[in-house]
Amino acid sequence: MYIARYLKPEYVKLGLINGHLDEIDEEKDLEKEQARLKESVIEELTDLFMLTGQIRNRHKFLLDLVNREKQCSTAVGNGIAVPHVRSMQPRKMAVVFARSHDGVWYDAPDGKPVHIFFGITAPSYDDKAFLQFYKWVAQSFLQEDWLLDALLAAEDEHEIIAILSGLQ
Repeated sequence: MYIARYLKPEYVKLGLINGHLDEIDEEKDLEKEQARLKESVIEELTDLFMLTGQIRNRHKFLLDLVNREKQCSTAVGNGIAVPHVRSMQPRKMAVVFARSHDGVWYDAPDGKPVHIFFGITAPSYDDKAFLQFYKWVAQSFLQEDWLLDALLAAEDEHEIIAILSGLQ
């Protein structure tokens, strides 16, 4: 997978919203705050996707991402989430990357905050590249123990892309 083909420095955000849920006591408020945090992350990712120039309609795309996330969380655990959706809004496949040093609650299966977000989208009819990239992300994090630490330590967008390019 040639990451530099899809991921440009302007599609990388290193200061993603930070969200902690420590201070909330009531279960009802906790659920509302969790949903609010998750939607804030999705909005920030949508803004990154808009920078790619591949999204036709921001509002419809945002709804597609939110609805996809409501089906099942795209957080995979170990501080990683891969928000993804195939819809009619992307002209072609687009990839974004976001990082939160403190982590964000994102309904991960291990209950831990998510630090690394790989966003992937493609048209509904474009399975091949979409699935190939999704597989590449999953395999990279499973096979490379150092990868999460390296991405968290990266100083800028160019270093993120260089680290990811080195996996190919």
